[in-house]
Amino acid sequence: MMELSALQIRVARTPGLGMLPQITAQILRLVDNPNASPRQVGAVIERDAGLASKLLKTANSSYYGMPGKVRTVSQAISVMGLSAVRSVIVSQAYQQMAAGRAHSRRFDKVAFWQHSLATAVGARILARFKGWRDPEEAFLAGLMHDVGRLVLDRFLTNEFDQAIALSLERGCSLIEAEREVLGYTHVEVGAMLGEQWQLPESLMEAIRLHHQAVPFEDSPLGCLVYAANVLAHQAGFGLAAPVLYALDPKVHESLKLPEGQFEGLKQVLVQEVSRTQELLKIA
Repeated sequence: MMELSALQIRVARTPGLGMLPQITAQILRLVDNPNASPRQVGAVIERDAGLASKLLKTANSSYYGMPGKVRTVSQAISVMGLSAVRSVIVSQAYQQMAAGRAHSRRFDKVAFWQHSLATAVGARILARFKGWRDPEEAFLAGLMHDVGRLVLDRFLTNEFDQAIALSLERGCSLIEAEREVLGYTHVEVGAMLGEQWQLPESLMEAIRLHHQAVPFEDSPLGCLVYAANVLAHQAGFGLAAPVLYALDPKVHESLKLPEGQFEGLKQVLVQEVSRTQELLKIA
């Protein structure tokens, strides 16, 4: 069994371990910096012709209501807004990381991507409902909440396979099975990777807390991603055994969701996931 500290060393020594492309990490940090301007972000994007053309295709899609009218990166940024530009760029990089064949026999990477996207979309919907200052930041936090599982698949292939098998056999959640097989879970591994990537602290908090029922007042992003993860599972975007995930009453109360609202959100989630998937396919 590999200790978490040994895994950390291996990950650090592996060049390009599905690393977030440098340019993506740079955009993440720039948008997080209150002193950075749209022009600086645009200049970074323009250094990568492929990225710039993907962004223009997305800005010209019917989703943004400006088909064929956006011709420059700076126009794309003003049409979409910095936060949405960041979401699209990080989503595309993350989708590439999640693509490709899984190393673990039982790890379904398509289901993983759909669960990640559903949690992202759910976090954005809940953030808008709460009037949270940056729904796109909630989207990103939801998208990357399970990033530790990509590391488990890559470096602890057999153990991760055993954990998935155990989850299916017992009908328990995958995180419980991970803890039993490994002694730690994708949460600690994701936090470790986030530190190596130098992710903004807000995203790190959501990665660390997404299985904890934290009230919105204590950690807005942690709470939104925890609730969105439950919502994604309940809407059928799950991983391993189909375990019944329920929203903790104190989270329900702190989100101030009206009775029955959570049910309605599931339908919205399914529609929004397919819209977002179409949008990412455009690029």
